[in-house]
Order: sequence, then C-alpha cells, then structure tokens
Amino acid sequence: MRVSGDLSARQRNTISRISGLVLLNAMIFQDILAQDDKRVLSLQEIIVKDNLQHQFCTHWQFILERINYYPIFHLAREIVLDLTASRYIMLALRELAQTAQQVVAMRAALRHDLMGRVYHRLLAEAKYLGTYYTSIPSATLLLKLALRPDAWSTQWHDLEDVRQFRVVDLACGTGTLLMAAADSVTDNYVGARANKGQDIDHNRLQNALVEDVLYGYDVLASALHLTASTLSLRAPHIGFTRMRLFTLPLGGPDHRLGSIEYLRRNAAEMPQDLFGATEVSRRVTAECEEEIPLAAVPAIDLCVMNPPFTRSVGGNLLFGSVPKQQRRPMQEELKKLVRRPNVHASITAGLGSVFVATAHDYIKPGGRIALVLPKALLSGVAWDRTRRLFRRSYRVEYLIASHDPQRWNFSESTDLSEVLLVANKVNNKAPQPNTNVVAVNLWRNPSTAFDALAIAHALRGNEAPDIVTGQGAQEISIGQEKIAEAVRIPWNDLRSRYSWLLPCAFAQSDLIRAAYHLAEGNLWLPGYGEVGQVPLCPLGHLGDLGPDVRDIHDGFRSSKSATAFPAFWSHDAKAVFTLAQNPNAHLSPLPRAKKGRPLRKAQDLWPRSGRVLIAERLWLNTQSLVAVRLTQPVLSNVWWPFSLKKKRSAVAREKAMVLWLNSTLGLLLMLLHREETRGAWVKFKKPVLAALPVLDLEALSRDQLKALASTYDRLSTEPLQPLPNMNSDVVRAEIDRQFARVLDLPDFSILREMLAREPIVCLRPL
Repeated sequence: MRVSGDLSARQRNTISRISGLVLLNAMIFQDILAQDDKRVLSLQEIIVKDNLQHQFCTHWQFILERINYYPIFHLAREIVLDLTASRYIMLALRELAQTAQQVVAMRAALRHDLMGRVYHRLLAEAKYLGTYYTSIPSATLLLKLALRPDAWSTQWHDLEDVRQFRVVDLACGTGTLLMAAADSVTDNYVGARANKGQDIDHNRLQNALVEDVLYGYDVLASALHLTASTLSLRAPHIGFTRMRLFTLPLGGPDHRLGSIEYLRRNAAEMPQDLFGATEVSRRVTAECEEEIPLAAVPAIDLCVMNPPFTRSVGGNLLFGSVPKQQRRPMQEELKKLVRRPNVHASITAGLGSVFVATAHDYIKPGGRIALVLPKALLSGVAWDRTRRLFRRSYRVEYLIASHDPQRWNFSESTDLSEVLLVANKVNNKAPQPNTNVVAVNLWRNPSTAFDALAIAHALRGNEAPDIVTGQGAQEISIGQEKIAEAVRIPWNDLRSRYSWLLPCAFAQSDLIRAAYHLAEGNLWLPGYGEVGQVPLCPLGHLGDLGPDVRDIHDGFRSSKSATAFPAFWSHDAKAVFTLAQNPNAHLSPLPRAKKGRPLRKAQDLWPRSGRVLIAERLWLNTQSLVAVRLTQPVLSNVWWPFSLKKKRSAVAREKAMVLWLNSTLGLLLMLLHREETRGAWVKFKKPVLAALPVLDLEALSRDQLKALASTYDRLSTEPLQPLPNMNSDVVRAEIDRQFARVLDLPDFSILREMLAREPIVCLRPL
C-alpha cells in the first residue's frame, strides 16, 4: 500500500492490518450475498481467475452500481485500487479470500460482531483513542435492561411506532452496542406481535432498524465499515438505501473533536458520507462552492455508549492519536467547550465524562442513557460533575459492577474496573417519585450472551431486597452456580451521597449492609442486626491532610544525604508491615521549577507534614497497612500526611487513629470510600478522605484513649499480615478485640472474615 512517509512504523503497520480486515470483511459479505443473489459471484468463482486485484475492483464496482451496499464495498474497493500490482499482492488477496471462505463456513459467528472482535485486537491506536470496545455479553446485559419493554411507552407491536424510536451511540466503534440494541428491539417486537397473535415481518423490521432506528457516530471510518457490515448481515438479502452511520473528523486544520463537536451545535461537518446518511450543506471557498455533508443528532430515546477513556493526567493522552502539533489546539478547544456554564463534565475524569455531557442535551425527557464507564464514576472526585448531572436530570435505574477477579471490566483489551449504568431522564418541572436503584454485584462476569440474558431475565422477574430495610439479596444463579447478588437502594438516598460506591462496594450484600450501618454510627452484624454504636466524625474535623503528591514533586527532590526534611518514601509491601515506622528518605527543596510545572515553596509544604500517614494508594492484595505512625513529621510521595488540629494528648490520639484505621471497622469504611482503578489497585483522594467517617477521638474518655494508646504501644512493632490474610492475622484480631472492649461492642470478627474473602481484597472468586 502507499502509506505516507510521515507515519511511524507502528502507524503504518496498524493501517495495513486494518485495511486487510476491511478487505476480508468485504469478501465475506460478497460470499454471503452470492448465496441469495445470483448476480454476485462467489469467492470461489473469483479466486480461480488471474489478476485478483482487477477481479475484485471490477466486481465490487458492479455491486455498487447495480445492487448498492455502498458502506461495505466502497471503502474496500478504494483500498484495492491503492494497492500496487505485484505478485505478492495477488498472493495476499488470494489468501484473504480463502480465509473469508473459512469464516463464511462458520456464519453463525458473524451475527455476534466477529470482525469487530478481530478489529479490536488489531487496533494499535486503542491506547491513544481510549477505544476499549464492549464485550458482547456486557452489551447484551446492558441493552436488555435498558430496553425492557414495559419501561417504554413505545407500542412494540406497531412497526411504524418502532420506526420512530431512536437509539444513538456517539462513540459506536464497530457497533457492538448498536447490535445489542437491535437484538433487544427485535425481541420486543417479536414478543409483542406474538402476544397479539400477529404475523412477524422480520425483513421490514430489520429495514426499519438499519435505516431509521439505529444511529452511530465515530472518528474511525474502518470501524464504521464493520458496523455497517454487521448490521447488514442481520438481513443480507435486503438492500438498504441508507444507514445512519456518521464518520466525524478528528483533528485537522479546524481542530475537530469528533462527536464532542455536538457540544457546540447540532451539525458536524463530515469528511465524506460513506453511508448515505446525511443532508448536504454548501461552503463557499475562494476557488469554488463545496458540498459538505452534515451529520446531525436526532432527539434520542436511548443513548448507549462506551465512550473513550483517555484522560488529561498520566502522560496526557487526550487526543494522543493525532500529531503533536494538532493536539494542544484540540485540547484548548475542548477546555473552552467544557467551561461553558451548562456543560457538566470534567476533562480530568476523561473524555468519557465529556461524552456523557454531550449526549445529555439530545436525550428526550423520558428517554434513557445506558453506559459503560470506569468504576471511578461512582466515587471519583473528578467524576462528581457527571454525578451532579445525573442527580439533577436523571433517575438511575441500574448499576452493575463486576467482582470477578478475572474480569473487573466490561470492555475488551483492558483490565480497568468498570460499571454499567442505566438512567432515565426526568422532566424537572414535574414531581418525581422516589424510585429504587437496583445494584447488581456480579460474582462471575458473564462470558456468553446466554449468561447475560439469564441475568437480565432474573432481574426483571424479581425484586431485589432493600439495603437498609430488607434482608439477604436477590441471588442470581445459572444452573447450580451463583453468579450475582442484587440489592436495591432508594434513588433519593443514593443521589444525596457524594459517593455512589455503597451499593456496589462489595460482592457480599451483607458486607454492604454492615458498611452502610457503620457509616451511620451503628455496628450491624449478619443475623443480629444493629448491636452497638460507634462514635464517628469526619476525618477533617479532627485534623488536616497534607500536600498533594504532585505538590511534593513540585517543591522537592529526593536527596542522597540527610537534610532538614525527612520523608517516608514509597510503600513496599515487604518492608512496611508494622504500625510504627521511621523515616526512610530525605528531601531537598527544588531550586527552580521543573519544565512545565509551577515551583512550590518548601515553607508552604513542610508545615503540612505529619507523623500519621494514611495511604494515598494501595494494592489491597499485597499490602498490610492503610496507616502508619512515625517518630517525627514527614512528607511522602504515596501517603497522605495527617496532623491533628488539637495538640492536647496528640500522641495518644495519633496512636488511636492509626490503630482504628487498621482495624476491621476502619478498613471497612476506608474501602467504602475508595476510588477503584483496577480491581485491587485503589486510591483515596483528599476530599473523600477528609469526609471519611472515623472514630471520633473527641468523644472518647481519657481512659478509653489511654487503653487504645496502650494497645498501640504493645502492638506497634508486631508484623501484620497482608490484607488477604487478615482473618488469620493474630495482631489484627487483637486490634479488633481491643476496640470491641473499649467501645463496649460484641465480637465482630465475622466482618473480618467476610472482608478477607472479598474478591477485591484476596483476588479469589467467591
């Protein structure tokens, strides 16, 4: 192929592989068409001839002129025309055609976006575009819940009513979510017609879905090519006059932002209309008048998305797929759009937050949004603007989290923790009933569409018990294997909380209940209910957290010699296993700012050092401690320094606080306030920690405080086991016994036992 010399070897390789897949896909579609349309040659009839390049070009042009299928064959023909006429190209085309024949022999697989799966494996740009595509079982589960027939006013038996329904994906990739939506709408139509004893017109339904119902937008023409072919394969013998698929520009001289352009206005200029989907506008230039295809977004009934994950931190991969000279202007354009007063999004959270805000204005009141997002949506500080949008304008109906240690994710090619969300857009002018949010905690992430359908069916057929007033959980099983538990929480309760992690915090529903009651100041035990009270207050009422990790690096550098600034650097699981620690490093103030960063003054940072350190990040499966105490104030790169406001009895209070945070009760509350990134890899953000409920040291008597400080002295040099071993850890058991004694509580070791077997802690399935 002729590929620009300006591209890197990796980019050239990616273009070649994706182009090969587009050709393979067109060959597969040709061979399937040949089974129903005698005008179309089979692949066998093509490959026995000479000069395959000419044969495919000629025959695909015939199909385009006489039959159509423009979305499938136009791009493939353009690629073939661009190939050099060499012997090696002819051999490669023959091998591709033979591979296509093998795939067609397994035609059933094509209904499930097989080529999309291959595409995801080939796409080396995924890291930079943030394109982690939804797995088929996850898409099936999400869409079956979002499109449950009784949740809509649509008359599913009436094809003309169905034709008015609009499903939109602003980041559709290869169309996995649109395909799942098509399956769910088909099920609704077939079920409604069958219930009324009416005939089912499958061909007219598929025509309505492809030409009117389903809308897909993406910046990758090759991905939309596969979307078009997958949708066409639902009824390959039907010729579609148009598909609502839109290729949007990214970058370029006008610094376009793909679907995010819809934050600006409801008309995005397209480089080319491959699918016959658009109206045309005219743009006058100095040389001529040009026709410019315009892509608009309809009023949306259901918006479904797995938006890009790229963020503005960690190397700044926002728009990382475009040339560097275009990237900064695009980022500036994005900042301008997000600064608009009615845009509820955070660039720090990533493009996913921006995509949600983009879709919001186009969703009808009464419509829904169904999303695959990072689990940080539920508790992340940067995601609070998105949660505010949901609080104000939606009722969340379903939250689904995976506690399967093999797959925390719902997307392919990633191990990030994710959540599925379904929410109903409300009319803010009308009074809203207090509906319930159903939280589904998967013990095993479904690996097939059949498993996903079984989960969706179970959720629709039963009511999950309330977290507070109910007992047990709705247990979901496939055969003899339990694969999930579901509970519910009133939407008004959840929306009033800063963090929404509670109903999805743990796999075991009774541990969720224990955490809920403990956060309210009550000890709750399975089978006993509330059995005692625990005096709590926000951590920020007792003291102050020190500087952000980034500020430390902007003010200091590590020193190989002793300085006036001791530090506690890193969190080595093999070295940090006792409550008492000593400084292990020294810092030296930076004489000048690092490139692109502000200079932080040492006199602004050092007064915020502390003797108590609270983990800023943790690997729950390997580390032993969430807090330590040092002999002198320090700063750290992975711990939050904490200093008490009141200096009276400060030493005893520090010891009691470190003891509390490493107890089962303290750990339970800490994990309830985590920001989960990748399973057992979690973070604790400063605003969230400041609000963390902790033991109220001011409410303790002198004797209680003295007893806890004495326990700390006795245990401070004893090694604690890694958190997965907490149930057999004699030191942690002694800490819990002392808190039970001092606070007059019954034995709560059952909570330690349950916490130890949580998948997020031990990385073992339940």
